[in-house]
Amino acid sequence: MSGRVDRPPERPAASLPQLAVRAIRARCPHCGDAPVFASWFRRHERCAVCRLRLARPGPDYFTGAIFFTLALSEGLFAAILLVTVVSRWPDVPWDRLTWVAASGMLVAPILLHPLSQVVFLSLDIFWRPVTDDECVR
Repeated sequence: MSGRVDRPPERPAASLPQLAVRAIRARCPHCGDAPVFASWFRRHERCAVCRLRLARPGPDYFTGAIFFTLALSEGLFAAILLVTVVSRWPDVPWDRLTWVAASGMLVAPILLHPLSQVVFLSLDIFWRPVTDDECVR
């Protein structure tokens, strides 16, 4: 044993479209090869290929990921509400819409959680590129 640390080969920074495709596929934003999640609610600690730590360091990372989940859910809610009201005007079923919207706002963050986490991680990598320390084997 030589005592040296094996480092993965250098990768060029991914473009925003590449990061978007990787996020939609729930793949590692850095290499695009390995899945980010082991199950719906359990994220791998590191990428199996490039060894990127999938929870970025810093105190604000999880707050940002939670905010992004909420923003994605609220944006989806607003878009569906707008389309429903405009398409059904003037006979909008307000009672049914209230119940469906309330149910949707409870379910949407749970369903969108994995996607929003990977999208947030991809945007974070776009703004703060991966350092050598984050991919140590």
